[in-house]
Amino acid sequence: MATLAPIGSLLLPDSAFAHFGSVKLLDVEPTSSGVRVVADIDPVDLGYELGQPDPERIVPEALVEEHADAIRRWAENAFDVRSRGGRCAAVSSAPTVEPIEGIPRMRTAVRVLLAYECPEPRRQLRFEDRSLFATDPLHEALVRSPAGATVLRRGRQVLELGDAPSALRTAGVFLLEGGLHLVTGYDHVLFLLSLLLGAGPVAARLGARRAARDVVLVVTAFTLGHSVTLALSALDVVVLPAILVEPVIAASIAVVALWNYFRPERRGPLPVVAGVFGLVHGFGFSSVLRELALSPGERVLAAAAFNVGIELAQILVVVLCAWPLAWAGRQSWYRPVVLRTGSLLIAAVAVVWVVTRLSPAIDCAS
Repeated sequence: MATLAPIGSLLLPDSAFAHFGSVKLLDVEPTSSGVRVVADIDPVDLGYELGQPDPERIVPEALVEEHADAIRRWAENAFDVRSRGGRCAAVSSAPTVEPIEGIPRMRTAVRVLLAYECPEPRRQLRFEDRSLFATDPLHEALVRSPAGATVLRRGRQVLELGDAPSALRTAGVFLLEGGLHLVTGYDHVLFLLSLLLGAGPVAARLGARRAARDVVLVVTAFTLGHSVTLALSALDVVVLPAILVEPVIAASIAVVALWNYFRPERRGPLPVVAGVFGLVHGFGFSSVLRELALSPGERVLAAAAFNVGIELAQILVVVLCAWPLAWAGRQSWYRPVVLRTGSLLIAAVAVVWVVTRLSPAIDCAS
């Protein structure tokens, strides 16, 4: 039962969305005198940074009105911009409150504009994000600049503002991001785990080879489904709002988990179920690409590399889980402990996510 504790921990409210880490949006653009930065910061992050007693309940407008000077000072120290001549001096504008669309983790942002005056402004410009990573190891900074769209993470917080990146570099960035998006996307991992749990009894009844075939069928169907909609959404062919997609992703986990609990022997229709729900998960996978507002030319390469990264990480998850589950499926304790109890825990997590993710939609409707 101890092995199921990590699943139970996901019942905590902070895990209601796919990723634990917070996010900021940054537009970084060289100018004739230095660099211009537009920073969109989550109000809750600012609340923590400014030492508010209850940052989870911060009203952005009140935060800006009461702490405008503190926010500007914080923003001027949050980033470091340098040219070959040395460090650039920052001047910030008054912060404003802006709505943010398409990002489940941040629906409202506090926006600060920073203008940097640099010695030798056109030579060896370098931007570093020094904020939030120390307190939130999973924090992401989504950066758009002439040097290309990228994601800054802890330990990878510097951006060279030179020429446009090569296709190889762009592919490498989004290959890595695809893999990270899967393994840190706990709802996608739980959905995969739900698809795999029922393979244990198949191994016990029909052997490891038949169980492997079962796993390949359901995972391939899921892959085909999310690959199609990831491409369509990333290229703006079909776009669904995150406020609708995220609850359905959570519901898909509950459906498969309850299927495992009530009908674990009936695996035949699961590839179809995995493929249909894969279509929904693809819209969720595409969120990072859409958040970065890539140019049409960048999107095709980025979407392809991102999807390959997802598939490689997915293969890793399947390999790490499938064989231990195939062995455990032959044990007498597998069905009551792993299959039934595990499925109930996963379903409970998913139901909590459904309710939490529906709350913004209900608020909008009311």
